[in-house]
Amino acid sequence: MNPKSTKKFATKTAIIISSIALIFLSTDNLKTANSNSLAQIPPFFEDSPPNLLKPPKQKKIPPSPPPTPAPTPPEQPLIFAPPAQFRGQIVYQANISNSKVIALTFDDGPTPETLKILEVLQQHNAVATFFCLGRNLREFPEIAKKVVQSGNAIGNHTWHHYYHDVTEKTASNEIDYTGIHIHRSTGTKSLLFRPPGGHLNNGLAAYAKKKNYVVVMWSIDPKDYLQQPPSTIANTVISQAKSGAIVLLHDGGGPRYNTVKALSIIIPKLKQQGYRFVTIPQLLEMQAAQKK
Repeated sequence: MNPKSTKKFATKTAIIISSIALIFLSTDNLKTANSNSLAQIPPFFEDSPPNLLKPPKQKKIPPSPPPTPAPTPPEQPLIFAPPAQFRGQIVYQANISNSKVIALTFDDGPTPETLKILEVLQQHNAVATFFCLGRNLREFPEIAKKVVQSGNAIGNHTWHHYYHDVTEKTASNEIDYTGIHIHRSTGTKSLLFRPPGGHLNNGLAAYAKKKNYVVVMWSIDPKDYLQQPPSTIANTVISQAKSGAIVLLHDGGGPRYNTVKALSIIIPKLKQQGYRFVTIPQLLEMQAAQKK
């Protein structure tokens, strides 16, 4: 190799070595710079990162208290029936000597007037028996239902309230269809029958007796249907009251304001005298039990 070639080779080698040295120097500086920069960046989470997939904790909600049960209406029998010895018989009053009891009865309902009578009965913790017309049962079934739910008895007063003579077929329609509507409106059946106007010889009472109804008449009639003053109605009932008596009143056939007012006099006064108010089935059960 000549001296010129040797010199050129040495020069190139020196340049290459210098370049390599510069590369290594630059790389070290870059690493140092990057390390310093990363050290200055604060971490995004100081502590462990939360689990973003985990649902947030729910506050515990105390369970709702159980609902208050609705008041249970008084239990009623599936059938309002007298003891066997009274079926097919006519009854005007009961013979009871060991207790002071009296039976209030109401004819020609149910009507809106019935609700006023029920209110008075409930205020004084008294019960009664309601002899209903079939056509009114069809029109006011909810009132009839309330009669029974309030602890009262219900009876059959025919469909149309006929006074005139009827055939057995008509009597069957009058009494049987009313019985069907007693059951539809109240869920009960009844073997209590009162002939309209108290007529016993027009065919209706005869059919009822044939079907084992007890025909319920009365021993006290204050004639409230004449719209007499409340005091007159009340005085008649109170003056004639005796144990086992059956009182005739009305909750249908027209306004019954005077009857309602009289009732508010009758019940407290007779209670002061020691009387209890019972339904017709209860009254007849007491007589039957007394003879045992």
